[in-house]
Amino acid sequence: MKKSIFLIVTFLAGGIGITRAQLSGGGDLNPDLKAPAKTQEKWMDLRVGLSVHWGPSSLGGEEISWSRHAKIKKETYDNYYKEFDPTKFDAEEWAKLMKRWGVKYMAPTGKHHDGFCLWFSDYTEYDMENAKLKVDVMDQLATACKKHNIMFGSYYSNLDWYHPDWAPYQYGGPGPLIKAQADSPNLERYFKFMENQVIELIEKYDVQFLQFDGEWDSTYTHEVGSRLYRRFHEVKPNILLSSRIDIGRRSAGQGNQSEMDGAKYCGDYQERERVVNHGNDVISWLDHPWQAWVTIDKTQWSYNRDPVLLTDDELILDLVNVIGHNGNYMINLGPRPDGSFEPEQIALMDELGIWLREHEEAIYGTRGGPFYPFKQGVSTRKGKKAWLFITDPKTTELILPKVSQTLKSAKVFDTKEEVLFKEENSTLVFDLSTVGSTGPVRVIELRFDHVVEMSPVKR
Repeated sequence: MKKSIFLIVTFLAGGIGITRAQLSGGGDLNPDLKAPAKTQEKWMDLRVGLSVHWGPSSLGGEEISWSRHAKIKKETYDNYYKEFDPTKFDAEEWAKLMKRWGVKYMAPTGKHHDGFCLWFSDYTEYDMENAKLKVDVMDQLATACKKHNIMFGSYYSNLDWYHPDWAPYQYGGPGPLIKAQADSPNLERYFKFMENQVIELIEKYDVQFLQFDGEWDSTYTHEVGSRLYRRFHEVKPNILLSSRIDIGRRSAGQGNQSEMDGAKYCGDYQERERVVNHGNDVISWLDHPWQAWVTIDKTQWSYNRDPVLLTDDELILDLVNVIGHNGNYMINLGPRPDGSFEPEQIALMDELGIWLREHEEAIYGTRGGPFYPFKQGVSTRKGKKAWLFITDPKTTELILPKVSQTLKSAKVFDTKEEVLFKEENSTLVFDLSTVGSTGPVRVIELRFDHVVEMSPVKR
């Protein structure tokens, strides 16, 4: 008997009543279906997540999956699992680092396009059970994350270049551990394989959300995505499935990471990927749940012997801009083959963690606003408070539209010094001439007489 799942489009967010259009959910083929609003709100409250691209491919030092047959011989790549010996992988240590970095949720690449699985799967031999070091990475991470109150999810590639039933064959085609059948490739059989594996992740490791990827081939259709969306919600009604369970991104046009038809296509939150070396902009305002998915290395997602890293200021500014546009921020790291993180990346994430601890009230549990993003920065809000993040160091006066609530005070977040402001007609004018900063962004705390709502004025 199918579990009942109810469409919910009206809910309370931070004490503010919001009616949300059907911009997330089951799309036009599952109009009755949507993740519970409380689950979406809980995920949005977390604000800061960690993605980890990792597996046997790290032994090659090139990009996971994409280097197979392109930069690394297929036979060499496909045999890395035999040498994959991550003796320094310590899920407990990873979880402690995440706590230190201010990370509230995480997802490893359970299965990337190369088909290798970071868990002991009942549906393939190409997994950690057959690696040199037989450790169920997903099991250990799920346990450690639960212990440290970190929401645990998984990345899963819709396509699989290793599997003989997937088509089209690319980046070397099928691998040796999955036997082709007389009628391979057989897409219906492959989609059943995908369904079984995702349900395995849900039921064995209690994943709370799934990041899908690889929906761009024409063989993956809107009908397939819609069917799987329904199936996975039947297994776990409160699971959150990214928009790449369906083809909304593909249908919006090649390279489009921001705009997609959320009324037609499935997804409980929108995934926006900053493609390495493309410099594509993933930042634009959305009222419904969305996530910027970016990597700390500007050139690669997985382990790179010669990375080009963001600076700590770039990382903080990037996070602030995303959260001020009402999104979550998921930063990606690529561990070394032995399961440890590069010291330089640990140090960079430590800087982010320090900044987040100092400003946690203005980040976690907030929503973008009450002011829509403005030229000089962004804002966040929670209850009767709001915070201005001034990203332009030259700004000495800031003019913003008034909101319905009365502004009672404005103070520098760090020092609590008063910031002068005045009301002029339909605007609020802030004097920032004496507000300095020792970091990449100046933060101003605002207090209102009532729970603050969004300004009706968009810029």
